[in-house]
This record gives sequence, structure tokens and C-alpha cells, in this order.
Amino acid sequence: MSFAEIRGQDRAINILKRAILNSHVAHSYLFHGPDGVGKRKTAINFAMALNCAQDNEDACGLCTSCRKISSGIHPDITVLGGEEGEIKIGSVRDLINGMAYKPIEARKRVVVADGAERLNLSSSNAFLKTLEEPPADTVIILISSNPDMLLQTILSRCQKVPFAQIPPHIIAAILMEKAGIEKEEAEFAANMASGSPGKAMSLSSGDFRHARLEVINSLFLTGEAGREAVFNLSEKFSKDEASFCNMLFWVLTCLRDIMIMKEQGETGLIINKDVENTLSELKDRISTERLLNTIGLLKSAYRGQDRNMNRQLALDVLCNNIADGMLLGAAGSK
Repeated sequence: MSFAEIRGQDRAINILKRAILNSHVAHSYLFHGPDGVGKRKTAINFAMALNCAQDNEDACGLCTSCRKISSGIHPDITVLGGEEGEIKIGSVRDLINGMAYKPIEARKRVVVADGAERLNLSSSNAFLKTLEEPPADTVIILISSNPDMLLQTILSRCQKVPFAQIPPHIIAAILMEKAGIEKEEAEFAANMASGSPGKAMSLSSGDFRHARLEVINSLFLTGEAGREAVFNLSEKFSKDEASFCNMLFWVLTCLRDIMIMKEQGETGLIINKDVENTLSELKDRISTERLLNTIGLLKSAYRGQDRNMNRQLALDVLCNNIADGMLLGAAGSK
């Protein structure tokens, strides 16, 4: 693995390459940006480049050090986090105790905290003390998609390396090259992925696409016959947070597409190209006021997750608002 394999993050990679080339590697970094855009992969490659036998600004991927790091078995490279739940003080203390000793094999010990926003208060304070007095020959990399959740004192002690959303055409190319996905399916997933190749990969699965089409086809029915489908959707997609958020996202992209076609008459900018005809038929049946109102309800449902809201009730209100809008539009068009 080398930096060249990480697409769409030239700015971040150039910062790291210059640091190695000029021997100005910081003691601590914060890799921040959206989920699934290559932050963790870049951190691992940075660790490889810092310890590569070739001793340049990139990793060869072939030497013993590179192969050990890539395989996750290097004694001086530690990745903390990546799983659900808080990063607790016990894990951080074990890590800090290990830093008291010189690296066994590496020129630079590298410690990666993935999902650093999940450090609880105790583990954050323990990490802060280490950042204030960093061990020699050690580089600490915090990875976060929500850096605002980190203590300001931690942020102030890290060199920030920003990671950007990746353009859809690059994501589509990655899906076709790495996963053998057909062009049309790859482009669809890329347009839906909000700049994240990781998200695009999950979007390209058959189960995911089937669930999305179920939501769109059931929700955007007309007439009272669609009411039962609305309640069935609410019950099914409110059972867990992931399903709930997926449904909100799918509905939001459809409402966005309808608004674009309604206000601009432009179909080249829509995301849901596979249901373009269905959405086009709806643009004259749902008023702009109703669209804006429904988008407001949807955003409230997103925010309500932080308040342990009743997900099924939120979906009932949202979906019935859409159904009412289509009924009113159908009545007005007669």
C-alpha cells in the first residue's frame, strides 16, 4: 500500500509527505473529515512511510516493516478504537504505559486512535497529559469525523490534517476497479454516497438497494391505498437507528430531486436517476410549500435522535405529511 492508492485526498497526503521529506513530523496529528474517505487508511500508510526501509516520503509496501504494519502485527504500531461505544480509560492507560518504553523495532512508534470523539472524559484527560508531554520517537494520530466533540485542549495540541469528500466520478472509478461493480450501479452509489467511498460500497449492495426502492415505491404511492404502506414503513424502519437514518436519507434525496426538477426543470442534477420518471410525475403534485415543510420535519427527525425521540412516531408524521401532500396535489389537479 502506498499514498498513491488513496484517491481524492491530495491535500492531506501532501502535508504528510512534506513532513517526512523535511523531517518535520509532528508529535500528534488530528485527521478530521467525513466517514469513509480514507482517514484510517492514510494513518496506516503514514505509519508505514515513517518506518519504511526505503526511507523516503512514501511506503514501499514490500519491506518487513511495511508488511508487518499492513498486516496489523507490528509491535510498535497500535490502533485503538474502530468499534462501537466509548474508548475507556483502561484502554488508554494500557496504551500510555506501553509508550514509556523505547520502540522495539520501529524508528517511530505510531499510535492511532480511530473515532477519537468517543474518548470519554477520563480517557480524554489521560490522553491530554500524553499530548502535553509526548514520548520521544512516538507519533500520535487522532482520527475523527466529529472533531468538535473533542476537548479544545486536545485539539490545540494536534496538527490538523483535513480530509475532504471525494468527487462522485472518483468514487465510481474506485467501485468499478476495486469491486468490479458495473458502471451504472457504481455511478448511482457514488452519487448517493455524500463523498464517501466506504458508504458507496455499502450502497451498492443488493439488500441496500432493495430496501431503498421499497421505501420509495411504497412511500410515494397516491391515494388512501398508500396509507397502510406508510404505517408499515414506519414500523419496519424505526426498529434501529441505522435503518431509521437510512430511510430519512433516502426520503431527503427524493425531496431534493423533486425540488430541483420543480424549480429548475433540471434533471442532470438529480441523485435518484433510477426513479427519475416517478419523481418527475410528482413535481407538479406536491407544492413547494409542502416540500419545504416536509424537509423541515425530516431535519427535525434527524436532530431528535439526540433526544431519544420516538422514531416510529417521527416516521408516521413525516410519511403522512408526504402522503397528504400528494393527495392534495392530486385533488388540485382534477
